[in-house]
Amino acid sequence: MQRSFKKRIQGAVLCLCCLLVASLLLHCENVPAAEKFKPFKLKTLDGTTKRLQDYSNKAVLVMFLFPKCAYCNIALPEVLKMYDTYKDQGLSVVSINVMPDQNKLIPDWQTKYHVTFPVLIGASQNSLMDDYQLTATPTFYLLGEKGEVLFRQSKYERGDEKTMDAKIADALKIIHNAAVVQKP
Repeated sequence: MQRSFKKRIQGAVLCLCCLLVASLLLHCENVPAAEKFKPFKLKTLDGTTKRLQDYSNKAVLVMFLFPKCAYCNIALPEVLKMYDTYKDQGLSVVSINVMPDQNKLIPDWQTKYHVTFPVLIGASQNSLMDDYQLTATPTFYLLGEKGEVLFRQSKYERGDEKTMDAKIADALKIIHNAAVVQKP
């Protein structure tokens, strides 16, 4: 009689597990489409209006920063290396200053750090924080060809560039090896 009881319990547990797996699979099929990045329309220092579409490519790395941000400036050389590595393979990089009161610092900052990608001026710190859920700087968004968010990272610590580099290589469909990056 005990064996019969154990078999019924095992059968019930198996049945519950199957129901759980089935419900998880159904939930996965109803997961919403990839998060979309809110398109922007911002100005450069010279007053030229730029939109996200102006940077459309296979992948776009958007970096929210400000000139006096220590972590932004630590990350910057690594972002520049990635940009130089991947720009001919379909990567665009654009940075957005989140501190309008530091706009006047941008030209000297660009020269000091040899920034070769565009720097846009945010409308207001509050609107940028609300629109892009900014909680820290730098904040990075890696976007796919259709503007979908492939990767998001707030803050920066040394070593984070390895993850970002791998995500960019994956977005560009480049064979990525820890030491060597090869074109497909």
